Amino acid sequence: MKRILLVIDGLGGGGAEKTMLALAGEMARRGHDVTVANLRDARAYPIPEGVCLLPCFDTAPRRLRKYGEVRRRAAILDAAVTRLDPWDLVVSTLQVSDRIVRASCLADQAWYRIPNALSVQKLEGVGRAKRLRRRARLQATYRGRKLVAISAGVGRDLTARLEVEPVRLEIIHNPFDIEGIRRLAAEPCPLDGNEYLVSVGRFSPQKRLDRLLGAFGRCGFDGRLVLLGEGTAAQAASLRHRISACGLERRVDLVGFRDNPYPYIRGARALVLASDYEGFGRVLVEALICGTAPVSTRCPHGPEEILTDELATGLADLDETSLAEAIERVLRAPPTIKDEHFRGYAVETIADRYLALAG
Repeated sequence: MKRILLVIDGLGGGGAEKTMLALAGEMARRGHDVTVANLRDARAYPIPEGVCLLPCFDTAPRRLRKYGEVRRRAAILDAAVTRLDPWDLVVSTLQVSDRIVRASCLADQAWYRIPNALSVQKLEGVGRAKRLRRRARLQATYRGRKLVAISAGVGRDLTARLEVEPVRLEIIHNPFDIEGIRRLAAEPCPLDGNEYLVSVGRFSPQKRLDRLLGAFGRCGFDGRLVLLGEGTAAQAASLRHRISACGLERRVDLVGFRDNPYPYIRGARALVLASDYEGFGRVLVEALICGTAPVSTRCPHGPEEILTDELATGLADLDETSLAEAIERVLRAPPTIKDEHFRGYAVETIADRYLALAG
C-alpha cells in the first residue's frame, strides 16, 4: 500500500479537478491510502469512496489575502500534512497549487502536473513587462522540478517556449473511467429525441463561445445548441448578450453546470469545442466514450493528439467558417468511433503511470 497526496487549489467544476478525483478514486479502489489536500473552499464534485479530503483553507481576512499569500498558504499546507508524513507520492496540479507546494515542505518530493499550455494561458495578450514577470514566475516555479505534462504539446510548451528545464518530465494523459462514464451516459436526458449540438465547459475566454456561436449560426444545422457550463455573473451576462446579438435566442439553451453531463453528450449529434487553446481537451475523449462525434478547433495542444486518423475530419482552424465547415462534415458523415480511439486513456492505465512515479 502506498500513501498518496494529491494537492489542488479547490475542487470546482473544471477538468483538472475531475481528473484528480478520478485518479484518487482509482488509487483508493486498489487499496492505497489517498488524501486530497483542498487548498480552497470550493467543491462541485463528490469525493470518491475511500478518499480522505484534507481542507487547507486560507482564513486570512479577504482584504489582506494578497499580502504574503503564497508563503502563508504554504504554511497552512505544511501544518496539515506534516503530521500525516511520510508520503510515497505527492502530485500537485494547477498553477496556484504548484506555487504553494513549491514554497512548502513538499517542494522537492512533489510532481507538478501541468494541465494547460502555460505560455498561451499566461503570457499571450499581456504587455511586455507583465509577460516578463509572469515568465520569470513560471520558470521559478517549475525549473528543476519533476513535471507531468498532460500532452506532448504541453511538454514542448514548457521546455521550448517557456525554457523550463525540469529535472524530469513525464507525459501522462488525463484518465477516464470508461465504464463509469458509459453507465452515467445511459441515464435519461431531458433532451432525448431532440436534434442538438452540445458544448461542455466553463464560460471563460479560452473556450471562445463567441466563435462557437458564430460557427453554429453559419452551419446548415437546423437543430439547437446546448451549452453545459457556468461562469461568473459577468461572463454569463456577456454570453447571453452575444446569443441575442447573433439572433440565436430561440436556438441556444443554457443548461448550466451538471454533475452528470454525459446523457447530454450521448444524445447530441456532435460535441463542439471552440477553444483557443487546451492542455488536452478531455471533453473530446468523453464524447468518444459516449459514442458522440467530436468537433474541435485545431488549437494547441491536445485535440490533434486525440482526433487522429478518421476522427481528424472533426478538426477545424481557429475561425468561425472553418469550424462551421467541420461541424457540417461530421454531421454529414459521422466518423466510426472505435474502442481503440480512447482505451489508452482508461483510468486504470493512467493510474499505473502515476503509481510508477512513486518508485
